[in-house]
Amino acid sequence: MLPIRSTSRRPRPGSAVRLRRSLALAFAVALGVLALTQAGSSITDAASPPQDLSPPLLLPWQDGQEWRTGISGFHTVNDALDFFPPDIPFGGELMCEGDPGWVPAESALWVVAAGAGTVVQASDNLVLIDHGNGWVTGYYHIHSFQVQPGDMVPPHWALGHPSTYGYCATGPHVHFYALGPNGKTLRDLNISGRAAADIGINEVISATGNFPPEAQPTATATPTPAPSPSASGGSDTPAPTPAPPAETPSPTPPDAQPTRTPLPPPVLRGDVNCDGAVDTVDGLLVLRSVAGLAAAAGCLQIAGDVDCNGVLDAVDALEIMRHVAQMSPGLTGRCPAAAP
Repeated sequence: MLPIRSTSRRPRPGSAVRLRRSLALAFAVALGVLALTQAGSSITDAASPPQDLSPPLLLPWQDGQEWRTGISGFHTVNDALDFFPPDIPFGGELMCEGDPGWVPAESALWVVAAGAGTVVQASDNLVLIDHGNGWVTGYYHIHSFQVQPGDMVPPHWALGHPSTYGYCATGPHVHFYALGPNGKTLRDLNISGRAAADIGINEVISATGNFPPEAQPTATATPTPAPSPSASGGSDTPAPTPAPPAETPSPTPPDAQPTRTPLPPPVLRGDVNCDGAVDTVDGLLVLRSVAGLAAAAGCLQIAGDVDCNGVLDAVDALEIMRHVAQMSPGLTGRCPAAAP
């Protein structure tokens, strides 16, 4: 007698289960490709020259605005450079906050991020941005902060206004510096394609490589009164010109701030291709970067470290895949702020 075969069928898995299985298979294949790529490239790694891991930086203001460098050149232990905005007269007497006669002043223009990174401090008149690979940029004398610790910002993101707040200043400006591994500073970098060491003293610079400038208020020139005719008619010495009446400035609310055109929001953690969503493509892009097939730049650099451990690796790709499979729903939140 032939055995009787059961005609019952096992139930088909649900769509969520099928999705997870497909993602798991795709990720396993990707890990295999990664392993083969790393094995094939390990032979040439020893002979390859060391990579330049310094961040590509831009000057920290918007293109088209003519900012002026300070008269101190590189100064302080951070090898900082001073940049003065054009909407307030350049320089003056050095005054320190709290001194008698000190007057707070703030430019209407913006100091912007010189490169992509994560804000690690926005307090005490200082913004610090971590660009990865041991590099940090600092922006001092900042007022009216537009960022907070934990924000992942692209280049050109407005940080705040240059001001006289913070220690001593001759006028509103940004005290800009960069610190890197092995004692490197701004002297060792190119800014907007130009060696920072070549930037002159008291030099006007307009080309920054940043996006076009936003509309800015135009300063109104103060007319100079013409000399009055001599009262005697024959003297070469003009008669004194009476001073114009003093104008009483309208009171400005202390919380009133200049408006600016909204910029794109900071990048979401995990959205490494900047398309506004976290999906399988983002995980594969992280794997390509780890395998050396793509450079970690732009959104990939600032949003790829999804587990917030400071390293871009295959674990980050796995976390993205888990998020897509609804196994890690909280992925797009900010990383905890690092210590400055």
